[in-house]
Amino acid sequence: MNWTDFILGGMTVIFSYAFYCAGMDDGTDVEDEDLGQEDSNLVVSDFSGRHVTLSCQSCRKLKRHKEVQPNLYQCVKCKRHVDLRAS
Repeated sequence: MNWTDFILGGMTVIFSYAFYCAGMDDGTDVEDEDLGQEDSNLVVSDFSGRHVTLSCQSCRKLKRHKEVQPNLYQCVKCKRHVDLRAS
């Protein structure tokens, strides 16, 4: 066995693991939207339910957070709130 083959095999394993982990999604909050029906009393606000990646203090990792109010985020995994609003 050649050292080149050994190193190439190791790099292949590392790259395949990195692509596998990057493709995984922690979010289990799949929302079913019924686009066929329109509500007559639809309220539109400037709030956007966006997802950002923040450091979660409970999980101690970078996790996806969902914006529940303007500048108030909730961890998708542990449901802990992170308040970035001005005091």
